[in-house]
Amino acid sequence: MTLAAVDEVVLGQLVHAAISDAAADEVTPPPTAGEAWTPTRVAWLRGFHRDRRPGLGGPAREATWAVVIGGRVVGSVRLKRTDEQGMLETGAWLTRPVRGRGVGRAAVAAVLDEAAALGASAVRADTTTTNAAALAVLERLGFSLTSAGDGRSVRALLLLEPQTPSTERR
Repeated sequence: MTLAAVDEVVLGQLVHAAISDAAADEVTPPPTAGEAWTPTRVAWLRGFHRDRRPGLGGPAREATWAVVIGGRVVGSVRLKRTDEQGMLETGAWLTRPVRGRGVGRAAVAAVLDEAAALGASAVRADTTTTNAAALAVLERLGFSLTSAGDGRSVRALLLLEPQTPSTERR
């Protein structure tokens, strides 16, 4: 598993992976009614990744990478600056065929290495109580999980020690 910058070629592969092997609601917010992939959702997905090419220092304050296995794009992971000093936020999605195979854990671990190399002191992730796969990945990587109090939302937090990108997480 590797992370790849989302240039135009990779973006085309990322969009194809999303519309072929992931539900629209798993990848994008619902800018249109319904759960189907629509031209509006595809345009949103393309714009989202294009707008994040300048990285954490750009106007979106966010960076995205494609998750690649064997030369094939199978999802995306991101880091975003928050208003809290030293805190970054992460999120990810994967195609159905690679779920449950450790790819999510490897992708989030790789982006945690990026965060640490950038000098972040903490990374947070927000998910739902029903997203068992995300909760398992976050717990396995050492995140502390806290209920948001609404019975549906979970905030995960991991404190980091700055490190080089080559440091391996287990």
